[in-house]
Amino acid sequence: MVIEMSIVTRPFVLDFAGAYLDAMPAFSEEIWADWERKKQEQFEGRWPKVQAVLAALESLEIYMVDVSPSNIAFVD
Repeated sequence: MVIEMSIVTRPFVLDFAGAYLDAMPAFSEEIWADWERKKQEQFEGRWPKVQAVLAALESLEIYMVDVSPSNIAFVD
């Protein structure tokens, strides 16, 4: 698989440097729970939309763990 990136405007998903291909990273349940809690705080009410984006990527076997409001943005 190849991902082509260019200059973009909202909405966007950027920064695949922290992405895993083909398999989800093997972190403990405790680490995943802490990660999700932090992401819910960062995205607040948009967290369900972020989860949908992550699920779409996972359907392509792309597991993005470097998730922040600076690399996943929506149209306001």
